[in-house]
Formats: sequence, C-alpha cells, structure tokens
Amino acid sequence: MNKHNNLNLQCPVCQMMVNKSTFVLEYLQRTYAFCSRQCQERFQSNPHLYIGTPGHPAPKQHGHEIIKKRIVKLYEPLSENQSAVIVTDLGNMMGIKDIRVELDQIYISYNLLEITVEQIEATVEKTGEKLGNGLAEKLKRAFIHYLEESELDNLESTGQTHRH
Repeated sequence: MNKHNNLNLQCPVCQMMVNKSTFVLEYLQRTYAFCSRQCQERFQSNPHLYIGTPGHPAPKQHGHEIIKKRIVKLYEPLSENQSAVIVTDLGNMMGIKDIRVELDQIYISYNLLEITVEQIEATVEKTGEKLGNGLAEKLKRAFIHYLEESELDNLESTGQTHRH
C-alpha cells in the first residue's frame, strides 16, 4: 500500500470524486473506488469500457454515452401513485436519462455505460414489491418479456428503420 490510498479517487464509471470506501475493487493490480454499488457492478461487467487497454482509451474516457431506449408494455395502466413511485425510484438511479409512464407503458432511456438493464429490472421489481398488490410480479413479467413488438415500437419512436 502506498501513502496515496486515502486520497480522493475518481469513479471510473461516473467520474465522481470519491474517497476510498466500501466500494473498492482491485483490478489488474490497481485500486478503483466507486461511488455506489451500481457503479462497481457496472465496472465489473465490462472494466475495459472504463479503463481502456494499453494504447486504446475507453469509450467512457472519451466522454461517450450509449443511450438505449426501452418501452415496457404493461397488461393494465398504473395508477397515478404507482406511476409516481416508479418514476421516482428509477429516476434516482444514475444513468437514467428519462423515465415516464403513460397509461400502460413505461418509457425508459438510459446510458448503457452507467447502468445495466439488469439493474433497472431489479429496481423495477423492488418498486413493485414496495407498492404491493402483486405489482412486483406483473412489472417483472412485463420487463422481462420485452417482446419484438416493444423493439419495433422503440425503432418506430426513434425513426430508425432497417432495410434488408
């Protein structure tokens, strides 16, 4: 250990300055500190997206974002209260760029370099548990069963088309 271990370090995922704390990871003989479990998990999934390889800077080092959009179709509309709780819980996650609920659809846009779809799914499920009435299972099922129809809706909403 060197004398600099207690200095502030930069979280490689979100670039926040953090103290070496409980969210620390040794990787390739270097110490990385993270602002949250979310950033630590994101780094562990694909470390070279954040630290690059010798001679090749990482996309995150260049300030890149990879924005993904997802439309989750529900079997029935959410109440105003349920919608507000989901928007708040997901909106508090780092990497969520936009979250809104319209009738029976949840629109989510997020930076893939800061959050994974699995992390979003886990939060959706926890939020559903908090709301009760079997909503956790319904939300989980809707999120996991992200069907072709949703993918086509995403393409339509962004104006992208694929030609074969």
